[in-house]
Amino acid sequence: MVLRPQTITTEKVLTSFVSPSGERNCAMIGSAIWGNINTVTSITNLSDFVSYFGDDKTGTGVTGIKGADLFFRNGGTMKFVRIDDGDAAKSDYMGLNGVTDVISFEGKYKGTYGNNVVLTITANSSNRDIQITDGKILEIYNNNGTGYSTNDDIVTAINASSSLVIATVESGQGTSNLADVISETYLTGGDDGEDNLTNTDYTDAMDDLLLTEEYNFLLTPGKSEDAFHLLTVGKLDARAVSEKKYSRHITGIATDETIVTALARTSVGKRISVVAPNVKYTHRIDGTESVLDGSYLACAYCGMLCKSHSAISGTHKTVSVEGLNVLESSGKEYYSKTEQEQLLQSSILPIALIGNDIQCVRGVTRLSDTTNVFFDEVVVDIVDYVRKECEDYLNTTIGNPNTTERRSIWAARVDAVLANTQREEIIQEFLPSILTEGASVDTYIATISIKPAYAVNFIQFEININ
Repeated sequence: MVLRPQTITTEKVLTSFVSPSGERNCAMIGSAIWGNINTVTSITNLSDFVSYFGDDKTGTGVTGIKGADLFFRNGGTMKFVRIDDGDAAKSDYMGLNGVTDVISFEGKYKGTYGNNVVLTITANSSNRDIQITDGKILEIYNNNGTGYSTNDDIVTAINASSSLVIATVESGQGTSNLADVISETYLTGGDDGEDNLTNTDYTDAMDDLLLTEEYNFLLTPGKSEDAFHLLTVGKLDARAVSEKKYSRHITGIATDETIVTALARTSVGKRISVVAPNVKYTHRIDGTESVLDGSYLACAYCGMLCKSHSAISGTHKTVSVEGLNVLESSGKEYYSKTEQEQLLQSSILPIALIGNDIQCVRGVTRLSDTTNVFFDEVVVDIVDYVRKECEDYLNTTIGNPNTTERRSIWAARVDAVLANTQREEIIQEFLPSILTEGASVDTYIATISIKPAYAVNFIQFEININ
C-alpha cells in the first residue's frame, strides 16, 4: 500500500498501427456494459467500440470488449450485436422535492456503465442548473445562464441533447415541486444482462438481426462449447441456401482443453473453423492477467483475415496477441509440431510459435475429409466470393426475355466478372461461361468453371550435389 499522495496514471490503448480495413468483415455477438441491445452497429476501430458500448469492468467482465480488443489489434471492421439475458437494467436516480418523487433520471442505455454517471443539481436563484457527467463527457444545462423554473423545462432540455441519461417527469410534477438541489450523486442499479445468456440468445441474434447482413465471418467470444458450434454451423449452412449469404464461424476450444477432448468435438462443416489453443490477455481495467478460451483467440485470428486480401490464407500469417496457453495448469504455452499435426488431422486450426512469431499453422475448416479442397478455409472464401459476385449479376437478368441473344450477352458479362477476379488473383483461370435454356422455357442454366488461387501449403525442395 502506498500512502504518499500522487497521480496514478493508467494508459489504455484504443488504437493501433494496423490498417483497420480490408476486403472482408465480421459480425460479432457479445455482451457489453453500455449501448443499444439487439441492434447491428458497424465498428471500424476499438475507439468506436468503446464509444458505443463502453469499456470492460473489474472482474470477469463482459465478452464484447475483450473480443473487439483482440480483433482490432490485428485489423478489420465488424458489425457488433450486443445481446442480454433479459435481466439488463438501466442505472437510475429519483430526483425529489422533499419526499416527493419529481424527476426520474435513467441511464440512456442498460448496463453497469450507467453507474458511472454523476448528476448534480444546483440553485440558480430560485431556478435550477443541471450537470451530468460520466468522467469523460460533461453536459451542462443552465438555460443560457438563467436556470430552469420547472421540472418540465429540465426534462425537455436534457432529453433534447443528452448522450448519457433520459429524464422523465413524474405524474403531476411538471410545473410544481421543483427538484431539490443535490451534490454529485451517482446513478445506481445498472445491470449488463450477461450472467445468464443462453445459446438461444445468440442464435436469435443470428436469425433476427444478422440473417440478411453481409459479413464474411461470425465471432462469438466466450462461446467455446461444441454443442453451440453445432448450432451455428447449421444456421450458417441454412443461411447460405435460403438467403445466398455466405460466411464462416471462427471460434475456438475451451479453456485448458486437452488435445484428446478437442479431437472428440463433433461440429463438422466448411462454414466453421475451430481455433486452438487459448490466449493470454491483460484486463483493460484492473490490469490482471488471465487466460481466455479459444473463441477469443479466434477474434484475433479473424482480425488478421479481415485485413487481408480475399485469396490470402491464414496459413503462416502472424496473429498479434500477448501470448498463447495450451494448458494453464502445467504452464505449457505452445503446441509441439507433433501436436500441431494431431490437431490438423482432426480439422482443428492450431496457432503456435513458428520461428519468432505466433502464427497460424494452417488455416483449415472443420471438414472431416482432409483431402477435400474445402478443408483449406481460403478455398471456401474464394468460392463464396466468386459465387456472390456472379449471383449478384445474374439476379439483374431476372424478368428479361430468355433469348439466345440475351443469354450470349449475359454469358459475356459473367466472364467479365470472372476476369476481374482473375486480375485480383482470387482465381487462377476460368473457362468461358455457358448459358443454355433450361427444361422450362422460363429458366436458363448458367455454368461456370473456375480454378481458385490455391494457397501454398507444401514446397518440394530438391538439392542436387554434383
